[in-house]
Amino acid sequence: MRGALYIFAALIMLLSMPGCLSDQSKDAKKWRITLDPEDKNPYGTYLANQALKYYFPEATFEPLARGFHYDKMDDKMKQNDYGRSLIVFVGLDFNVSEDEWKELKEFANNGNEIIIFSSSLDEKIQIDLACVKVPGNEVQNAFGLPITDNYNRDALFTTDNLFKRYRYHGRSIDGYFSLKIDSSKTNANNSNNENDTDEAKSSYLPYTLGYANIKPDFVKFRIGEGHITLHAAPLVLSNYFLLQPGNIDYLTSIWQTFPKNITKVYTHNYYKRSGEASGLSVLWRYPATKWALLLGIFVLLMYVLFEGKRKQRIIPVIAPLKNDSVSFAETVGRLYYNKGNHANLAGKMTQQFLEWVRLNYFLNTNLLNENFINQLSIRSGQPENTVRGLIDMIHEIKLGDAIIDDAYLYQLYNTIQQFYKNNRI
Repeated sequence: MRGALYIFAALIMLLSMPGCLSDQSKDAKKWRITLDPEDKNPYGTYLANQALKYYFPEATFEPLARGFHYDKMDDKMKQNDYGRSLIVFVGLDFNVSEDEWKELKEFANNGNEIIIFSSSLDEKIQIDLACVKVPGNEVQNAFGLPITDNYNRDALFTTDNLFKRYRYHGRSIDGYFSLKIDSSKTNANNSNNENDTDEAKSSYLPYTLGYANIKPDFVKFRIGEGHITLHAAPLVLSNYFLLQPGNIDYLTSIWQTFPKNITKVYTHNYYKRSGEASGLSVLWRYPATKWALLLGIFVLLMYVLFEGKRKQRIIPVIAPLKNDSVSFAETVGRLYYNKGNHANLAGKMTQQFLEWVRLNYFLNTNLLNENFINQLSIRSGQPENTVRGLIDMIHEIKLGDAIIDDAYLYQLYNTIQQFYKNNRI
């Protein structure tokens, strides 16, 4: 009895496990980091994306495809005749090719604005802007249940209000930048201020606009007439962060650092971007692959130049053999006809016909009687009257009873040809 109870308890546990696992899987999926503008779960960016139109009411919005290559930006995108343009990049890992980074700097140099929310930044960008990105722990266990770090709760503040801290109880947002030069320590004015000194307006000069645990995490760089802004914690755009009391003010502080005359906003939610260029340029970046391709091209050219030549002469076209027997028969027939020997020609025509009957229908042609006529009609499928008329002409020729002139010879030829044409073979 006790053994049966153990078995029953084990079955109950096994049956309940799929439901528990299913609930846990659903909960984990709910808390997964997506940064998707259409995702209303905690770590989607639906609220931040919808709020853009309130911060930039005069602007038109255009989302960029995840696979968009920045080196494909046209002049219309770079030159905004009605104001400034803004590109908002949101994701975890931001990587670009050399050509893409060059185009993005040209976009900013034309007086436009770029902001990149990213936990991991391309090395070439860090070298060019002289800043080192120190990541937080927001990508840890990115597909699992939420991580609660108490030191996140008062981590963030901005330079426009140094005493206000933004509370948050979730995944880490403590990523920051290590800057070689920080102009905000010598010039507290915002980089958009027209009264900035020439030194403050120099290219690639950073301004710290916000901090995470007293370390810069919100930095703006002047690039020509525009700016490139970096933010170390993309999760500040998540629904979970913005729904915490007072945190919407942090989002307001971010967008208030941009000019008022922005009339075009491009959004690119890349999540994780490899930065690989399209086409052969990806393969061309790696020395080993580059030299392998060059060697392959060289070998192919050598083959085309030397081995591609013919190693033998062109084979002449040989005309098919002519049927000389047919030509011979036509020549002999024409000879007999021209000499007027119609009886001899008629005899040879009947002999050829009877030989054809023997070879194709296996009939004995020594006796051309009624039985022969019936057999030939059955096997050839020709009407009996047609067969009988042809056999009667053959009898007349053999017995010499027929007057064989041109008309008779023509009739005999046509009768035999019709028989050939309508037979079953």
